[in-house]
Amino acid sequence: MKEPRLWVENDLLDLIANGVKESITLDYKACDALAKTDGKKAEISKDVSAFANSAGGIIVYGMLENDYLPVAIDSGYDGSVISREWLEQVINSRIQRRIDGIRINQIELSGSRLGRVAYVVSIPQSVRAPHQASDKRYYKRFNFESVPMEEYEVRDVIN
Repeated sequence: MKEPRLWVENDLLDLIANGVKESITLDYKACDALAKTDGKKAEISKDVSAFANSAGGIIVYGMLENDYLPVAIDSGYDGSVISREWLEQVINSRIQRRIDGIRINQIELSGSRLGRVAYVVSIPQSVRAPHQASDKRYYKRFNFESVPMEEYEVRDVIN
């Protein structure tokens, strides 16, 4: 599989065709996950910081899933409303310490979604962890979700 920063729409379709399940390093989010509300921005900071505080990973925004399996590309985003720059700004402004090396790939969609986009966010395992989400908590990946870290886990990551 090629690097997520090089993915195109066919790579998203391959995830569906091959039944690539969500994991500790892969998460699928439907289009309603990105919105200009404080709640959605807080969720973005939680999810991205959890990957950086764990093993790193990939979030695909614009993918419908069922039982952790991708089933279809969602309707996509209007790139002039939910832009790559907007997403980057939310991540950089709502996570403390800044996470180095995040890559956001804007994927152009075709067919009935022509003119719309999906986003693939690649988050490296951070050498500067732990990173705090906007709710002042530290998160990690556990199974298929982002969960708050225990106090001892935060200390372990610092050391």
